[in-house]
Amino acid sequence: KVLGTLPAKPASTAIADAAEEAINAAFAMPGGMGTIEQTTNPVEIPLSPPPLKQVDDPHKVSGEPSSIILVRNMFDKDEETEEGWEEDIKLDFEEESSKHGKILSVKVMSQEVGGKICASFETMEGAKACAENLAGRWFDKRQLRVEFVSKDQFEEM
Repeated sequence: KVLGTLPAKPASTAIADAAEEAINAAFAMPGGMGTIEQTTNPVEIPLSPPPLKQVDDPHKVSGEPSSIILVRNMFDKDEETEEGWEEDIKLDFEEESSKHGKILSVKVMSQEVGGKICASFETMEGAKACAENLAGRWFDKRQLRVEFVSKDQFEEM
């Protein structure tokens, strides 16, 4: 086939026609060089997003409610250098926590990581009030986390 001259068209029309032909060819539309294949497999689109992973909320008290609480992040054993620091932290804890109920026993776990203090209250109500008050609070640049523990767990600590 010999190429001849095209009839004179305005430049804008010739450009538009060429652009349309290029788009049709790229998307395999009629008038272009490709063909369209129709698929019969439907695409499944979820109607709702997948459930979000539960994030541990430091303001929530975990565990089964009891009269004993475990408070984490009260101290960093590697940063405590002052003689008798365990007793100072215990007294500070007792002073703050006794506002919520009578405390029967407090254990400062000074040799373990996690800055843990465990407290046994006379009543479950006192433990719950203290736990809710401390959970999520900031103490010496650390956010406190609180959980209830059983009597058996407390005795093992």
